[in-house]
Amino acid sequence: MNMHFFYAAIALMLIIICKEFIKKRYGFDSDKFDIGAFFHRFKPINKSMVIKRTSGKNNLIMVDAGENKATVMATLRQITGIDYRTAKQIVDTVPSQFLANISDKEADLTKKALEFVGAKIEIR
Repeated sequence: MNMHFFYAAIALMLIIICKEFIKKRYGFDSDKFDIGAFFHRFKPINKSMVIKRTSGKNNLIMVDAGENKATVMATLRQITGIDYRTAKQIVDTVPSQFLANISDKEADLTKKALEFVGAKIEIR
């Protein structure tokens, strides 16, 4: 058995316990703390890498989820921000539309990301 996963799980549990202790003892909620604002002072953001959500005329339709549905669901959830049940429903009931009225660039990047993990996507 590989002990690295065990040690990582223990470390993660200790972090969560410490976080809850600090929250109860000192009233500091780390979920509301914007750590990104601290790090943005040190490295500039490349504005060409940021995709702004704009409206467009494209709809994305999943034609086939591929062999590894769990990876497609995880990628779909990361890209769109939908919950587990909705992602599972989209993957199980193909063909299904999951994004509507998005820009050309956003549609193309989303299609490439999902096709990379094995799904077949159409842009209409």
